[in-house]
Amino acid sequence: MGRRKTSSNNKTIIKYPKQYHISIGFIIIGVMFIYIVYHIFTFVTADNTTIYEVSQGSISSNLEYNALAIRQEQVVNAENNGDVLYIAENFGRVGAKSKVYALDTSGDILSSLKKSSENASTKLNPEDYTKLSNSVSNYVIDFDNINFNKIYSFKTELESQVEQLYTVSAMENMGESLDAAIASGTFNIYNSPAPGLVVYSVDGLEDLTVDSFVSDSLDISKYSVTNLKAQETISAGQPVYKIITSDHWELVCEVDQTLYETLKDETYLKIRFLEDEVETWSTISFKEQAGKYYLILSLDDSMDRYADSRYVHIKLIDNNISGLKIPNSSIVEKDFYTLPKSYMMQGNNDDEMGFVLAAGSDKKYITPTIYYETDDFYYVDGTDVKRGDKIIKPNSNEQYVVGSDMGKLKGVYNVNKGYAVFKQIEILYQNNDYSIIKTGTKYGISMYDHIVLQGNEVQENSIIN
Repeated sequence: MGRRKTSSNNKTIIKYPKQYHISIGFIIIGVMFIYIVYHIFTFVTADNTTIYEVSQGSISSNLEYNALAIRQEQVVNAENNGDVLYIAENFGRVGAKSKVYALDTSGDILSSLKKSSENASTKLNPEDYTKLSNSVSNYVIDFDNINFNKIYSFKTELESQVEQLYTVSAMENMGESLDAAIASGTFNIYNSPAPGLVVYSVDGLEDLTVDSFVSDSLDISKYSVTNLKAQETISAGQPVYKIITSDHWELVCEVDQTLYETLKDETYLKIRFLEDEVETWSTISFKEQAGKYYLILSLDDSMDRYADSRYVHIKLIDNNISGLKIPNSSIVEKDFYTLPKSYMMQGNNDDEMGFVLAAGSDKKYITPTIYYETDDFYYVDGTDVKRGDKIIKPNSNEQYVVGSDMGKLKGVYNVNKGYAVFKQIEILYQNNDYSIIKTGTKYGISMYDHIVLQGNEVQENSIIN
């Protein structure tokens, strides 16, 4: 506040002006405050770019399929009319000339056998009891109180097995009456034409091979099976049983192109049967048909365990798909011009390879960035050329119009230099979240490179802070 001066005579008051002092410290603090507020504002309002560091990794390719089972199966038709009696066990192995079934044209023998088997005096021998005990034990071992869908089929099969054993036991005790019926031709016993595994059901797919199956063959919704043991009377020419003559079999499943590309150079593959969690190795091959890819698994074991299943639930086990692991969100697709390799030439003043661009009546030497190459073409972007430009073939008057052919590449944006640079990738395998890409590619990325996590949120050459 100003001071006032008072004279002794008139007491006049005089005001002095205020003095203002500028503080450098306050100016510096103010500038710093504005700077901080500006950067906070730009950070909050700007799109954040997240960076991902490329690392080595793997993806488990455990894939489940209902695979079509192709076996060497022979359907045997009845040779005569009559009541059928099955002698061999279902899914039991028989030798050549082993007794499999019998036909009773009069019905007398089967009627007698039925009465004898119902007689309490008919006994099973110890070997028969052992067979029944083994069947029950095997079921108990595989039983799952959560997934017990096979309990009813097991019950039916066990009842059929008991009835069959009692019938065969009663037939062995018939003696002369059976011999007389056989001699008269009213009761005939038929033997297996070849050694193998007897199955008392048919589904119409017994003649399938890896060369003859079609897409509909794998459609489980159209599948139906006929239980031959349910028939009591049969006519000549009707199927009476089938025999699987080899332990070698194939499983066929449709796969996508990604898995095909992943496994096409492999020879062996480990699989797991999901019904009993048993694992085994198989040789593999592929078949391409009508634009679809089919994986063919060849096995020499486990056939008898699944002889009653045309479709076998399996899982492919391959944990060796490894490489550079990147998120799928980083992958983008970009269009490129394709320039013929035969048009590339050596520059006069340097060692860098390039192309001669026709610029009106003049010529211009350009060295565009190469993003990828095939046997015949280089892939370049629109930085140095545009659609409609013409390049000249060395030592020739031939010209190639840029944009005549286009190509698409999948890649990621590499940000090692602080700005986004497109790098081409080769995908080995992909699931919903991640991809495994090939390492050591000429135009690709390497381990510990930094790429944009959300590739579709940036543009090439954009600055990444």
